[in-house]
Formats: sequence, C-alpha cells, structure tokens
Amino acid sequence: MSNNKFTRREILKISGVALGSMAVWPSMTEAGWSETAPPPGLSQQNSYFKSLKPFRPGEPLAKGEMRISFMGTSPVLRRAQAGASVFVELGNGTLANGADNDCFVFDCGTGSSINYDAMGVQMSKMRKVFLTHLHGDHMNDLTQIYCFGAQQDGKSPLYIWGPSRSLVCDPVTGVQHEDGILDFAYHFREMNRWHTESQSFWGTRWQDAEGDGYDIFATELDWRTGGGGAYPNTWTTNDSMNTNNKANPSSDPWIAYYDSVRDVKISFFPAVHDRNGSISYKLEWNGLSMIYGGDTKPSQFMIDNASDVDVLIREIVVPPEVWSARQGGSADPSSAGVMVAETIEENSHTPEKAFGYILSQLKKPPRLAVGTHFQSEDDTISVALDNIYSWYSGPVTIVTDLVVLNVSKSQIRERRAVVSDFTWNPPVADPRAEGGTVLPKYYDINPLNPYKPYAPLSQFDKALLDSVIDPCKYDPSAWNCAVKHPEYAYNENPLSYVCK
Repeated sequence: MSNNKFTRREILKISGVALGSMAVWPSMTEAGWSETAPPPGLSQQNSYFKSLKPFRPGEPLAKGEMRISFMGTSPVLRRAQAGASVFVELGNGTLANGADNDCFVFDCGTGSSINYDAMGVQMSKMRKVFLTHLHGDHMNDLTQIYCFGAQQDGKSPLYIWGPSRSLVCDPVTGVQHEDGILDFAYHFREMNRWHTESQSFWGTRWQDAEGDGYDIFATELDWRTGGGGAYPNTWTTNDSMNTNNKANPSSDPWIAYYDSVRDVKISFFPAVHDRNGSISYKLEWNGLSMIYGGDTKPSQFMIDNASDVDVLIREIVVPPEVWSARQGGSADPSSAGVMVAETIEENSHTPEKAFGYILSQLKKPPRLAVGTHFQSEDDTISVALDNIYSWYSGPVTIVTDLVVLNVSKSQIRERRAVVSDFTWNPPVADPRAEGGTVLPKYYDINPLNPYKPYAPLSQFDKALLDSVIDPCKYDPSAWNCAVKHPEYAYNENPLSYVCK
C-alpha cells in the first residue's frame, strides 16, 4: 500500500459491496447456508485481500526495511483466520541471506503457528516473544513454539516478555491471583515437562547458543509503573544464561527491550482489557516505528503514545448486534445475545468508531492505520470503514491472515502472502547450525547403539521394550530390521535413564 489513501469507496469497488447502511444478518441455520449459496447478507469472502499483489515467502528483506506479517487476526477461530499474532522482521542483519535479521513475535494465538510454517518462518526466528496479555487467543501457540522449537532449528532459549500480576484478589479466598508472566512461565515450563524431556534424546542446543532450546527467560513488565514490579522481574530455567537479550525495566521505565548495538527499542504502555495486566508495545528502529496494541478498550494511553508512528496496529470489534446475530442469536438491541456482546465490548474491546476517533486525536497520525482482531469479510469491512471514516480520513486497512506490510521510509507496501496448504517444516536457518549441537540431555555412547550419541530408547522401561515387535517380522527390508532394539538398549550394561 502506498502512502496515498486507499479509500473505502475504492475498496468497495474492488469487493463489489454496495454502499449503504448495515444489514442485520441471519444465523447460518436460519439462512439455510450451503457451500454453494451463502446466506443473504453474508459475503463469505474477502475481496480486498484477494485484490492485493502477491508476496512470495522467502523474499529477501531489503536493508533498512521493516516487514510486518499478520499470522493471526481474529478474536474467534475461523478457517481463514487464526488467533492474534504479528511477526516483525528488521533488515538489520550482517549475513547476506538475512538469516541474522532481528525478528520478533507479538502474541501467538491459537492456530497462528500454522501460518508461520506456511510462510517458511523458522523456529530460530521465533525466540523473542512479546505477549500483550495471557488470553488463549493471544498465547496458546506458545506451546507449539516452545515444544517443537528445539526439534527444528530453535535450539536456543526462548525469551518471553509479558505483564506483571493483575493484583486482583480472588473473591472467594481473598488471595491475590498469581497471574503474571513469571507465574505463567514457571507453570508453563512444568506443564510441558513430559514433552521436553521425552524429546531430549537428541540435540536440543547449538554449541554456540547461550542455553538450551528448552530454556526460558521471562521478563515481567509492570503495567502500573513501567518498572520491574514488586517481586523479581525475571525468571529463568538456567541461571547461567546470557541475559544480554533483555532490558532491565526496573532501571529503564517502560522499556521492554533495547539492543544498543543495533539500536532496536521496544517500549510498552498500559492497555485496558478484561482485567488489570494488559499492555501494548511500540517498536522503534532505523527511523521506523510500529505499535501493536493487543486488545484494549479505547483509552488515552494509546493517544499519548501513538503519535507519529509509521504503522499503528489496533484491534477493532464488530457492533454488538452483528456479533450476536452472527453467533446465531438475535440482533434485537433488547435481546440477551446483544446484551452479552455489549458486556464483552464494555469489558475488553474497541468499537470501530472509537478507532476512528483515536486516530483523529493523534497529533500526527500514522502513515498507515491497521485494524485487526476482527472477522474480516467484505460486509464487515464495509461497515467498519464507514464507522472509522466517520471520524478519520487518513489511510486505513483492515487485515486478515497472511497480509504482509513492507515498511520503508519512502513507502508502505501491502500484499498477500501466497502459500501452500501442504507445507512441511522450513529448512534450518540459524547460522549456529554449522557448529552442531552439544550432547543430548539423554545421550548414549554405547557401541551397540547405532544412533549414538542419540538415545531414542533410553527413557523406556524394559517391560515396554520387550513388547516391541521385531521389524523383520513385518518388513525384512526395513532399515531397522538388523537392529534388535532391546539388545542394544540393555545388553552389556548400556546407559538407561529409567529410575530403579
């Protein structure tokens, strides 16, 4: 998308959506929905996305350029849209192939990791994750990143940033909830213990990495003061880890991350969403900037922090009557469905007109305003743009999954990624792979082990291995026919990790 405003009328011309007032949508059941005949008023398509020029994953990022890829853009799970996630790449690496460009993940909601795979984003580029809050649609796929990162090229620690405790007390016990990012990180690590241990029979750490792929370094960001909170502001699985990849919020208020060598700064500020403890982020580098707001009600915090940024990414929500009707309820303003939708909006989200109002109040508006966390279809986009433009006349786009923005000082290009539905894991990109890995946590140098130092059978009880069917019985030509698993696993006192 260029710096010139792409107007709502031009978008509607592309999409074929008629100008006019908002329709009331029937439920799928009422409309008799089928694959060939969507119900009246339901577009079931995003013509604007289809109209964008293609982006091919793997395209080199120009020096000095920032690329923002939308990997998840919906508050509810849909085939076309995953939970919230934004991936930011900076063209500041020193390697010709860009493998060492700085990369940051902002939220990683349910299903978004599928889009990272489809876009060919390696796990080594997903080691710095900034969470705005701990709702599942913003962090569920952290499990995928953590559990399977070390099985790909993410054989270095996972760094996580997120908000401090809410300070909300349980109404039954009166005890303060332990719901900050450090509490989360500790229990998250333990929750995934069986997975990470079971997968550590082969190398999970590069020789030159500061820690293992299953190490975590969590940094807490105090949503009240911008500092480190009332208790220690970091937690790690490995005290010997290199901590140069984090800033210290207690000495640098409202700074989440700062790399003085590459001059990359990520600051944060409060958001108003659901309960205490949500935050928004602002990234600044090379004269370029972007804000990822996460989920939030309209607030002065955004107006105070969002002036003069290149890209402002902000959630918007469909009107309550639309949400109720689309969920199979009534659009009647007095109905229970609409009241529930109004309650959720009052608690958590930004109406479309409020987004336009906020943009109109900025001292210097963004070069591009981006609406996300939104069910993006021709008809919902039409209504949203109407409401935003009732207050604001600058450049606005409403994104869906796989929209890609290339941001330079001269232009902002908006494209759609062209991906396969059948991708496998992307190839290794981490330059440290050349140095190989350290010994696996569960290693075996027994000469009878054909997989040494990997120990694929060292965590099994002998009674389980005794039940394994000899592969020669079902496939004499099998690669493992000549290897009798229990023999190499237990003969001549080989190493076993099963407790006696």
